[in-house]
Amino acid sequence: MAKLVIQLQLGIDLGTSNTLVYLKNRGIIFEEPSVIAFDKRNQTIIAIGKEAQKMLGRTPQYINVVKPVNFGIVTDFEATQAYLMKILENIYKEYFAFLRPIAIIGIPLNLTEVQMRGVIEAGLSAGFKKVYLIEQPIAAALGGNLDIDEARGFLVVDIGGGTTEISVISLGGIVAGKSIKIAGDRFNQAIQNHVRLKYNLILGESQIEEAKINIGSIVGKNNYYTLRGRDAITTLPKEINLSSQDLREALNANLEDLVDEIKDVINITPADLVGDIVNKGIYLTGGGSLLEGLDDYLEKNLNVKVNKLENPLHSVVLGLGKIIENFEYYKKFCVN
Repeated sequence: MAKLVIQLQLGIDLGTSNTLVYLKNRGIIFEEPSVIAFDKRNQTIIAIGKEAQKMLGRTPQYINVVKPVNFGIVTDFEATQAYLMKILENIYKEYFAFLRPIAIIGIPLNLTEVQMRGVIEAGLSAGFKKVYLIEQPIAAALGGNLDIDEARGFLVVDIGGGTTEISVISLGGIVAGKSIKIAGDRFNQAIQNHVRLKYNLILGESQIEEAKINIGSIVGKNNYYTLRGRDAITTLPKEINLSSQDLREALNANLEDLVDEIKDVINITPADLVGDIVNKGIYLTGGGSLLEGLDDYLEKNLNVKVNKLENPLHSVVLGLGKIIENFEYYKKFCVN
């Protein structure tokens, strides 16, 4: 039997790789890949989340598998609307609400007004009564229990699937920051290119992600992961053992660029806040921060202590949840 609530109040981390949803008084109730599959013959939704992700690269012509968000930006309005509608539909199977739902959605830094309006319109079209937006670094800092209301500088580096958000936060606002595309998807592309150049092996995205999770390390370890694909020269099936060293070689240029981007943000940060950063260090979060040894690598190259936020995969959605639970206080952080 459906549980009765007055209104569904949701925090939505609509990410490039995964979408997470927090329901007021309930916690995280949805965590699935940001993927949706349509039947092109009648434009019906076949699957979302993990079930849709399994279809990537394996579908007949009449099935279209879509990632509605790319590099943190809604690039397919209709697919995003359908994805959010399906999430609401699934929630309504467990909860009956008297009022239409509201949502707080996390967004990357530096979105244009048009891009922000696209997120809001997708939410309203999906059935939400109101949609509020908040920048992801603010949500991540709140989810990591940082006291960002203080007159003190916090440098937060949130490495997601599509973007990395680098932000200096003080007095509840972003003083300096940028959103860059050096993140999980870029890492995967670098690995994919490296494997093709070194081993002449053509691979799908899912295997690359699994290899990165299982043997990804930049601290000198050398584990192996078996990859199976098509030989780029003979076109025949081929199998290799990919090493952690291969991953380090593939990611090296991206990691150097990431360090340079963080240095750029520090360079434009007011001197007093830089002093706070030197004192307390950098706060690292997001799924990309789970790459083994990344914190040590950044610490060595930036000469600043690096702290991993607790529960980096969920820091943004937990921050959205904190706002939902005490909206009257935290709504000042919303950008609209």
